[in-house]
Order: sequence, then C-alpha cells, then structure tokens
Amino acid sequence: MDFVRYLPISKGDQIEVGVRLAESRAAARELCERWITQVHEPFIEGDAIRADADWDWDVEIPLLTFRIGMRRRPRMLQLYAIDGDFPLGMVALLENERWIADRRRSASFLWYLSGAPASAFEGRPVPKMITAATIDMAVTISLNGAADGRLWLHAAPEGGDRLLEWYKERGLEQVPQTTKLPGPLVGPRRNDGRYFRLTQSRARVVSARLNEYRT
Repeated sequence: MDFVRYLPISKGDQIEVGVRLAESRAAARELCERWITQVHEPFIEGDAIRADADWDWDVEIPLLTFRIGMRRRPRMLQLYAIDGDFPLGMVALLENERWIADRRRSASFLWYLSGAPASAFEGRPVPKMITAATIDMAVTISLNGAADGRLWLHAAPEGGDRLLEWYKERGLEQVPQTTKLPGPLVGPRRNDGRYFRLTQSRARVVSARLNEYRT
C-alpha cells in the first residue's frame, strides 16, 4: 500500500518513515509495547490536555479492536521513524465495518488514533504532520480495500470541541446527530454528535494532500 514514506522536520529537511501492520492481537502486542514504553508512558500519560492520556494500549485497545471478529478485518498500524526505529503514531481500525450512511455498504471504522508529541523528540528535530500521517494510514487502508475510501470515526469526548475542530480541519465531515448508527454497534451506544466520516471522493482529496511525501 502506498503509505507516506517521508515527513518534514523543523529544519526544512525530511525524515524517512515506515508503517508496521498487525492483523492479529498477538502481532499487535509488540507494536503496543513499543508505543507504551517509548512514547505513551513517558510523554502522553497524565497530560490532561490530550484526549488519549488515559488510553490503555496494553489491554483495552487491542482487546476491543480484535474481539469484533476477523470478518470485520481488525488492524493495528504503527508509524515509525526509520532512523532510530522510533514509533511516531498508532492506529487501530476495522477495515470492513458497515458504512454509517448505508449499512449495506462496507466502510472502515477508525477506532483509535494517537501521535507522538513534540516532547518525545528532545534534542532531535521534531517531525511535522505526524497526526496527518496517522489519519492517512487509515485512509490508505480504506482506499485499498472493500470500503473504497469510505471511513468514519468517533471523536473522543475527552477531546472536547477542540478535537471536533481538529477533525474538521483535516477534511472530515461531522455526521448529523440524527443519523442512526449501523448495528451491531461499535463504539458508543448512541449518536452523541461526535461522529465524522469521509466519503469516497473526499477520502481521495484528503489522501492527495500527502502525495508529495509518498515517494
């Protein structure tokens, strides 16, 4: 799959990045452990500003991701810097969930998304666009599968209005609160107005924004 291969850094240069893909809970264990010890515990945990400060990558997130069943093709991905093999971001998703706008169609559901903060790069250039690249991983998976670009997600309530604006700035459309969720349900058991989606055409637009970093 054509994931991003480079990210810009603060000095105007670029760093080479890679993506690791785990298709089972056992395979995801190493990715989660690296994320916990190198990024989450030292730089994210306890930061009240971040919506993901209390996320449990050790047990809860892998369990929720893979307990859905293999028919929905659960996946976990890790973005990492090639030089130093340092994890930059994590994504958990269902590649083959029901589409929020039409439950008869396939879509990807972006379950969890987290990026390394600037504090994790003390003494080193800080990569830019980490979170954009992690969203791009989910979009790339969706564009290359049965979902054909259709993707939706739920913005964590801990992120408040700030997180809603963040997703809007990245090209996602907020789903009306009157929209009925497809079942069997993933995530919250009611539409609280914090759902976002990408249509097929919009997913291609969002993906194209990072084309210069793919080769």
